[in-house]
Amino acid sequence: MSQKMIHKLYVVSDFILTFFWILLFILSLAGVISISSFPYNLIDTSILILFTISYLVRFLLATNKRKYFTENIFDLFAIIPLSLLNIGILAKSNRIFRIVNLLAKLGHNKNSILYRNGFIYALYASACIVFVGSGFFSVVENISYEDSIWWSIVTMTTVGYGDIVPKTGWGKIIAAITMLFGIGFIGMLTSTITNYFRGKKTNKKKDKPENEDIKQLNNKVDELTKLVENLSKNLEDKN
Repeated sequence: MSQKMIHKLYVVSDFILTFFWILLFILSLAGVISISSFPYNLIDTSILILFTISYLVRFLLATNKRKYFTENIFDLFAIIPLSLLNIGILAKSNRIFRIVNLLAKLGHNKNSILYRNGFIYALYASACIVFVGSGFFSVVENISYEDSIWWSIVTMTTVGYGDIVPKTGWGKIIAAITMLFGIGFIGMLTSTITNYFRGKKTNKKKDKPENEDIKQLNNKVDELTKLVENLSKNLEDKN
């Protein structure tokens, strides 16, 4: 089996395990299962151990360890054992980082809209604010994690329905940070989309003269071909 095929199998299996890991967390939030009871706790712990081993092996095999660390920082966040902090279901929320990092790798195209103006990093930061900030907000405001995520998304997008408002001092600080990031994110999103389509339009304009030159060259070649054919016919007629 080739190295390329092994890499593809690794990425597919990694994605499946990550998806299943996130699914366990979502079902636990919804109250369908209890992630702290058997056999779900055993499955959850086994997947975490596999991801930890995978991260350590890839780190040891990496030639440039500093580059590997920076490019896989979210994988590291995902395997930090927050369960030791005794914060309930919030200890499982850090796994969101893994699927964000994996999706970024699957769509790793430097010419895509995600990499314009460093937008991918703003997306990472916003995901951190939504999922991690929501966890802290739910603790200080004593509300459910689902309601906290809803509040965070509504605040981040500057919609502000007002159905959930912070009442504590720490809640107001988290709200202020979320609002500031939301305003910056919306502004960056707008400028990124504008620059992306403006760049495409500029590239089309650059390509247009080249296409016209090619057409002119083809026409000249056709004309020369016809002249050569006519000359050949004239010479044959004279002979």
